[in-house]
Amino acid sequence: MADVWPFQGKRLADGSLEYAYDLTAIKASSGFGDAKEANGEEAVKKFLTGLPKQVTVKVPAGAAVTLSGGLGLENAPLAISFALTPDGALATENPLGKKAGARLLAPLDPRTPRVLVGAELPLWLARNVEDGALAAVEIDTEWMRRELWNKVADKAIARAKSSGGDTREGAFALAVRVLAASSCGEAAKMPDRAKNDPELKTAVEAELSKLSTDGDSIVPPAPFSWTPELGCAWLRARALSRPFENSRAGTAAVLVFFELLDKDPKLANLWERTRQRRDRFLGAPATEPILAWKTAAKGDVAKALDGLNEFIEALPLNDRTPPPLAAWPVTPFTKFLSELSGAERSAAMDELSAAVGDGRVSVSGTSWPILREAAMAPLLTDASKVVQVDSGWRDRLSGAFASLQGSHREARRGGLDAEDEVLDRTVLQLRLNVPPLLEVEPTGAAFEKQARSLEALVAALTTENLTGLKGYTLDGKRSPDTILNDAKRLVPLLDGLSKLAQPDATGIEGKAVQEARRFIATWRSEGGLTRDVRATFAFPWAAGSERAHAAILGVSRRELRVGFSSPPKATLSDASKSFVVNTAVEQRYLVPVLVTGGTIAPHTLRAADRAALKATVDEAGRDLSKLDGALHDSLHREQKPGVNGAE
Repeated sequence: MADVWPFQGKRLADGSLEYAYDLTAIKASSGFGDAKEANGEEAVKKFLTGLPKQVTVKVPAGAAVTLSGGLGLENAPLAISFALTPDGALATENPLGKKAGARLLAPLDPRTPRVLVGAELPLWLARNVEDGALAAVEIDTEWMRRELWNKVADKAIARAKSSGGDTREGAFALAVRVLAASSCGEAAKMPDRAKNDPELKTAVEAELSKLSTDGDSIVPPAPFSWTPELGCAWLRARALSRPFENSRAGTAAVLVFFELLDKDPKLANLWERTRQRRDRFLGAPATEPILAWKTAAKGDVAKALDGLNEFIEALPLNDRTPPPLAAWPVTPFTKFLSELSGAERSAAMDELSAAVGDGRVSVSGTSWPILREAAMAPLLTDASKVVQVDSGWRDRLSGAFASLQGSHREARRGGLDAEDEVLDRTVLQLRLNVPPLLEVEPTGAAFEKQARSLEALVAALTTENLTGLKGYTLDGKRSPDTILNDAKRLVPLLDGLSKLAQPDATGIEGKAVQEARRFIATWRSEGGLTRDVRATFAFPWAAGSERAHAAILGVSRRELRVGFSSPPKATLSDASKSFVVNTAVEQRYLVPVLVTGGTIAPHTLRAADRAALKATVDEAGRDLSKLDGALHDSLHREQKPGVNGAE
C-alpha cells in the first residue's frame, strides 16, 4: 500500500546494519483510495490499526554494494572551498530531474539531500600537508646545496688555474656546470666569480643557453612553482642531473669532482647529506651512475686523471658517457611518465591512469615518495571484494586521481536521473525499503594508504631532525603549525575513515573511528577545508614543443548512487505479514569533488599565476559552462616579470 523509508540507520558493533521505520504517520492516516476501493474501508482501517508504531530491519555484515554515477557535475556555480559546498538538493536543469517539493521526507529517503564525505575531501587535506612539507624541506635543504656547490665551484676554478691538460679542462667544465646550475637560468644571476672572468662568463652563458632550450628544466611543477627559491632549486637539480658532454673534458670533470671530495671530507659529507635528503623526500634514483665511476677509479682519482685514456678504455662501452653529479629521483609514477613519448606523452595522465588501473604500474616500497603514490593508486583499482564500481563512477575516481596530483583528466558529465518505481497501492502491505548505508565514500584503501604515507613523512622528518619544521601553503606562506603536528592529526582521522569506508567491517570502534565520525559531522569547520582550493599546475614533462597545464577551478558536487550488488538476507523485527522488505533500492548521496580544467601551451610557459586564475574564474561567475578557456586566459594574462614566464 505504501513505500516506507527508514528514519534512522546505524552500523552495529558486529558490522551489521540496523534500520528503523517510523509508522506513526501511516497509522494516523485513513489509507489510500486505491487500497480502500480494492479491499474495503474497514479492511484498510483494521490493517492500519494493527501496525506497530515502529519496526526495524537488520542486514548482516558483508553485503556487497555497487557504486554508480548519477547526473554528473552539479549545474551550479563552483564553490571556492570544500566548506562552502551547499547542503541542499542537487541543482539540475534535466527535465527528468525530480524535486521533492514541500513533502516531508524520511531522513534516509534518497530524495533527501545527503552530502557524503568523498575521497577528495580528506585526501586533499593530506596532499596539501605533503606538498607543503616537500616545499619546506626543499627550502630547508637549500643552505646545504648552496654551500656544497659554491665550494665545488670555487675549488674547481682554483684547480683549473693551477693545472694543465685534462685536469684543467675537467675542472673548468665542472665549474661551468655548477655555476650555470646556480644561476637559476638567468645570466643576470650568474655569480660574480663567473662574471669577472671573461672565459668563464662566456662558457657559463653557453651552458645557460643550452638549459634555456630544455623546457622541463625551466618550467617547475608544483610545489617548486610556489616561490622563486623553489623554482631555482628545481632548475639547479635538473641542471646537475644532466650528463656531462661525452668528451675528455666531461670525463675529467667527474674525476675532478671526486678529487675535490677526497681532499675535503666536510665537502664529501655535504654531498652525501644532500643526496640523502633527495632520496628521503623526492625519491631515490634508479641508479647513481657517478658512484660506478668512483669505483672504476679504484680509489686513485689522481692516477685516473693522469691516465685518462686508460681509465676510459677500462669502462664498459655503454658506461662511457660522463654521468651527472646527482642523478634525478625516480618513483614508479615518474618513471612511467618520463618514458612516454609522442602521442602518449600528450595524454600522459590518461596513460598513467590506465597503467595503474590494469597493474602495469605497481607501487610498492616503504619510502615516503613511493608511499605518496601508493595512496593514489587505490582510486583506480578495485581492491575491495564488497565494493563494485560502474564505469560512470570509475570515471569520476580517475578524475580524482588526476586532480589530486595536479593534473586534469576529461570526465564524462553524467547521465539521467533515476526513475521511481510505480507502486501498486491496492495491496495491504507496507514495503520497507532497505538502501545501503554509507558513512563515507567506500575508498578505504586510499585512506589507509594515505595514513601510511603521512607516517612515512613523519619518520623521514624525525630522522632528518626536522620535527619543528613548518610547511608551506599554496600561496608560498608558512603554515601556522609544524608539519609533524599536521600529519599526526590526520593519521588517526584517515585510519578511522578507512574503517568506516569498509561496508563489511566489524568492530567499528576506538579513538580513530571516533575522530572520523567527529570529522564527518563537523568537516565544514575544519580549518584546512575552508581554504581556497584553486591552484595552477604545469605538467613536469613537455610533449615536443607543447606542455599540458592544469588547474583546480573549484569544488562542485556529483551524485553517487549505491545499491546492493545482490539482495542481502534481511531480518524483520515484526513477523507479521504486514510488511515486505525491499533491498532492491538505491541510496543517493551528493559527493563534493574537485573540478579541474586543462589546456596546452608552449613548452617553455610556466604555470599560470594563482591570482590570475582566481580572477578569471570569478569573472566568469564560477560558472563551469563559461570556464572552458579559464586556464588558457589565466596563462596569458599580463603578469609581473618572472611570475609565469609569459612569452
